[in-house]
Amino acid sequence: MNTQQMPQRFLPFMGVLLLAACGSDTTAPDGGRPAVSVSVVPTTASLLTSGSQDFTATVTNDPTNRGVAWSITGCSGGPAVCGSLSNVTNTTATYAAPTTVPPGALGVTATSVSDNSKSVMARVTITAVAAAGQIAFYSPSDNGGVGDIYVMNADGSGQVNLTNNPAEDDGPVWSPDGTKILFHTNRDGNPEVYVMNADGSGQMNLTNNPALDYPAGWSPDGSKILFETNRDGNYEIYVMNADGSSQVNLTNNPASDADPAWSPDGSKIAFNSSRDGNVEVYVLNADGSGLRNLTNNPAGDLRPAWSPDGSKIAFLRNLDIYVMNADGSGQVNLTNNPATDDQPAWSPDGSKIAFTRSPDGASFSIYVMQVDGSSITRLTTTTQDDGAAWSPEGTKIAFSSFSGGIYGQWQIYVMNADGSGVTQLTSTSTRSNRDPVWRPR
Repeated sequence: MNTQQMPQRFLPFMGVLLLAACGSDTTAPDGGRPAVSVSVVPTTASLLTSGSQDFTATVTNDPTNRGVAWSITGCSGGPAVCGSLSNVTNTTATYAAPTTVPPGALGVTATSVSDNSKSVMARVTITAVAAAGQIAFYSPSDNGGVGDIYVMNADGSGQVNLTNNPAEDDGPVWSPDGTKILFHTNRDGNPEVYVMNADGSGQMNLTNNPALDYPAGWSPDGSKILFETNRDGNYEIYVMNADGSSQVNLTNNPASDADPAWSPDGSKIAFNSSRDGNVEVYVLNADGSGLRNLTNNPAGDLRPAWSPDGSKIAFLRNLDIYVMNADGSGQVNLTNNPATDDQPAWSPDGSKIAFTRSPDGASFSIYVMQVDGSSITRLTTTTQDDGAAWSPEGTKIAFSSFSGGIYGQWQIYVMNADGSGVTQLTSTSTRSNRDPVWRPR
């Protein structure tokens, strides 16, 4: 048994790990004294194996102001089996789940130090992380309400609400090592860039500025973060350390700068800017020096996407997908089609590009082509599919598909890279699910 100042309580075997919960405990006053009661927040939560959860306890009518003692109950093993408690105070504790699901139910219990007959347990469901990987996604409610960021296993199991906040949370971006997630939220009254651990714990405001701030991406080594902000009166591209310190304006131009993308080796950043009178794709060094216009064309050029080896950049021009060398040379129209082509996504090995095609501006499907523009193949057969996201090993593609509903509902699907084996991963009547992003390996 793993305990801190609290006797063990046995809970019945249930087959899945539960941190059992039961609200608060209170009794009638004894001898005229106010009754002591204990409550814990959150009362329920969801965790993945190796995840963590912060708990806060409140003791009402505490005669000695000594708070609570915390314990893990209902489990006979050590930390490797039952998990562990850390950062323990008389009001707070952090539970860390083990790497495997324990054989029975257990609870995290807060017990009043002043009256140890008063205790409460918090209920949390623990789900094992599937070996096939994980997908983060955005889940807005169907009634026009706010959304949250969820994570699930690659087969659709183990869906967990990571943000679980009444504000709008969206735009998840995995760190290169898969341990953290950037996201955008308006929980502080304006758009800010937040970061959290992959299990949803440790949510922290990185930008903390009254302007509008939006996350853009991590440096390949995970030490820095790009974001877009209008704090200087127009949209600029900033960089900061992964902890939010040293926020620096890289573009520093009165024009609008957007869509930054870090090169795979971390040395350069591509972005689009209207500083020359129309939108062009530019590149600069990671410190903001060495600015160059790569496209230099009267058409609108935007949304640069680096190839995995950093030798080429895909981008949009006049509703087609182009590719060029990293120095701007060799610009080639890959799609060359009267339809609207968008959202180019490189396969992990750099041999293919998935994209979205819309022949009429209303319907759209996912296609794939070779990196030279040959062998263009339609992968999805429904009329509203977008957001193709390659799995880390390149064998699967996750995407969003419109599936109806009074407010227009989206769900997430996965298919093999050749379009076969289409499988629906999410299916809810109360909310949409879209914008899948695979966890790196």
